Amino acid sequence: MPLKEKFSQGHLAENLVTFTNLLRKEGITISTAETMDAFSALQQIEISDREDFKTALQAALIKNRRDHDCFNHLFDYFFAPPEIRNREEHKAAIYKKEYEAGLDRAVRELTFKGESLALSPAELAQYNNMTSDQRERLQAFMHKTETGVNVEERFRPILETVVKSHLRYCRTNQNREQHENKNSDGDYLGDVPGGSGSGSGSGRAALSEVDIQAITAGELPEAEQLLQRLSKKLAVQILRRRRTGPRSGPIDLRRSLRDNMRYGGIIFKLKHRPKRRNREQIVLLCDVSASMKQYSTFVLQFMHGLRESVRDLSCFSFSDNLENITPELKKRGGLQQLLDRVIRCSDTWGGGTNIGLSVRALMDKYPDLLGGRTSVIVVSDTRTISLDSAVKELSKLGDRVKRIVWLNPLPREQWSEYRSVESVSKLVEMWPCNTIAQLEAVLSGRL
Repeated sequence: MPLKEKFSQGHLAENLVTFTNLLRKEGITISTAETMDAFSALQQIEISDREDFKTALQAALIKNRRDHDCFNHLFDYFFAPPEIRNREEHKAAIYKKEYEAGLDRAVRELTFKGESLALSPAELAQYNNMTSDQRERLQAFMHKTETGVNVEERFRPILETVVKSHLRYCRTNQNREQHENKNSDGDYLGDVPGGSGSGSGSGRAALSEVDIQAITAGELPEAEQLLQRLSKKLAVQILRRRRTGPRSGPIDLRRSLRDNMRYGGIIFKLKHRPKRRNREQIVLLCDVSASMKQYSTFVLQFMHGLRESVRDLSCFSFSDNLENITPELKKRGGLQQLLDRVIRCSDTWGGGTNIGLSVRALMDKYPDLLGGRTSVIVVSDTRTISLDSAVKELSKLGDRVKRIVWLNPLPREQWSEYRSVESVSKLVEMWPCNTIAQLEAVLSGRL
């Protein structure tokens, strides 16, 4: 919709508030006073002039140079010219129709004994995104399995598991290839309806959906920038929640009566008790064994960006023993020093995993960190030496803290394959966390 049409019916304030909310969600701090300044500035220009309109908004709302790219990206998305918006809406409608037709075809082709396999829409969509040769090979495998000797209906769950694993493998490789081969504008067409759009941030979205373990060395700089932006966005949300709400505690009747004696006992002014601040303690445990190195590195980078807003934050790395890396996290030296300390100097990095021993060390050496206001966040795939010991120690830890949140990099569909996941998930809140998008979603709701 063009600017003149967008604001011609008195919707200037409404659309401005919507746009500033978009900026806030991306981690840009904008006060109410700055929003009012922007509104006043727009009333002094001809809003049909796109460049003047953009310049006025940017001058009023953006204070830091590092936020310019984000502002430009969202401005082009929110105030897209009509010809571009119409073209993208037409493309999205065509794609949605093709997407739905493809799902129907996948349901017909992925069958066992004449019945469709129990696959999710995302898995069916991934089947459609495969090349014709890949689909033919998968169909040949399924047909050979279905017509094999002594193959009965009870083999269906096994076949479904194999097919799902193959589709997940293809999806990881395809996301990485699409990210590497995207065009110069960063455009990317996802596998969900309406996934395309000019300025939709789809290039970053593609990387955020790739399995962290599959992110290549060439993609790491962009992934680190994405982590910094997401952690900044979450930090702003945490600070905003902390500032909102009542600033004083309950009414103090004794003080109110005493202070109002000069008015003959009539209470004109109420006195309140100080607001009790019950700040939550966060304890982060990162599994740095061989299978978890890259996942834990990303979580450490994400939490490093939150160190100012989440003040009571303690970090530990573990594999077959526990190491306290909180001092490195709080130093002003920066992220690289933290990673150097954990990766190069740590005795635990890349070893085996003994969750029970590490949790016992936490309870024995750092009891002051564990209490009714402590949330323990564990990053691990649950695979450990001596599972029974790990379950026993986790049960004891759960009795001493507010909650245990477990970030598991294994995809949820694989959880049933591991006895350790089944045992640990009974004691903790367990969430899948094998992509940057999942990492942001889980932590944003629990910090």
